[in-house]
This record gives sequence, C-alpha cells and structure tokens, in this order.
Amino acid sequence: MYEAALVLHNLVRWLVLAFGLWAAFRPEARPGAFFAHTLTLQVVLGLLLAFLSPLFQGALANLEVAMQTPGEARYFVAEHWVGGLVALGLAHAGLSQARRAKPRARIFFALALALLILSIPWFRPLLRL
Repeated sequence: MYEAALVLHNLVRWLVLAFGLWAAFRPEARPGAFFAHTLTLQVVLGLLLAFLSPLFQGALANLEVAMQTPGEARYFVAEHWVGGLVALGLAHAGLSQARRAKPRARIFFALALALLILSIPWFRPLLRL
C-alpha cells in the first residue's frame, strides 16, 4: 500500500504543477479550482503517506535526533509537509479571490506555486512507476 500511495503522490505532483502554472497565468475560477482541489488531493495523499512511510514513522519515533541531523528524515518531518500545507492555504485563498474576479488571485496562485516548487523533494526520483 505504501508503494502505491507513493507512486500516486508522485504522479499527482505533476498535475498540481501543471494546474498551478495554468492558474498563475490565467487566474480565473476554473483553473484555480483545478489547482486548489488537485493540491488538496495531494495533501491528503501526503497525510496517508505520513502514516505509511517507514522513514517518516522512524523519524517521529526519534524526533530529537531527526531534527538535529540535516537530511532526508528532517526534510520530510519538518519542511516538506509544512510547505505543502501553506501552499494549500494560498491556493484556496487564490481560488476565493478568483471566484470574485479579484486581480490579487494571481499573486496567491504564484506564491502557492513557488512554495510548492521549493517544497518538492527534487533529490528523489522525478517519476516513480
């Protein structure tokens, strides 16, 4: 189950990035909804992975050591999911602004996309199948 969730989380990443670009360049309700709701799915898959991942669970069991040692465990326990949650909030704020046809929707979508790009573990395989 862990491997299937990891593959799905990886594939949805590319959809999130594509919809994020679409929403940033066309800050309207439809592209914004695709971006925000796909990102919501991505966060839910990430939460599922947190419960299934041996790396995440092992780091939680020894949190003090994981936080003191820079590396993969610290990245996933402290940085990856925080970036995703903040980006989710920004994407939904952008969607709210886009539904009202406010010009600041573009800023929210662009900030969410930038934060996602910074939060993606680029040191991991780009495509898992």
